[in-house]
Amino acid sequence: MNSWLEVSLTVDGELAEAVAEVLARFAPGGVAVESGVAYRHDEDEGTPSGAVCVRAYLPMDEKTEETRHKLEEALYYLGMIQPLPAPVFEPIADQNWMEAWKEHYQPIPISKRLI
Repeated sequence: MNSWLEVSLTVDGELAEAVAEVLARFAPGGVAVESGVAYRHDEDEGTPSGAVCVRAYLPMDEKTEETRHKLEEALYYLGMIQPLPAPVFEPIADQNWMEAWKEHYQPIPISKRLI
């Protein structure tokens, strides 16, 4: 079974794109950007609000430590332009992603009658 190293940073919205670009250089599967959305009324499309969490997943293999060091170095240089929080690294066991997401899925209310 394969495993992954999750890298995440919670940043301001203005830094999310730059952080995602750096993470994408090292993550073969791409980057996920999660932001909160505030709704004012039923027909509101939503407005991004609060901090943004940028995540990437690196495969755990013989090059993981080298990749992690290069990633931390790239984030260090980006942090020289505007301060960044320290990245959080968490090992993740491989699982059936096609089924696992259902455990955390929450319906999104669209209107009074439609979820």
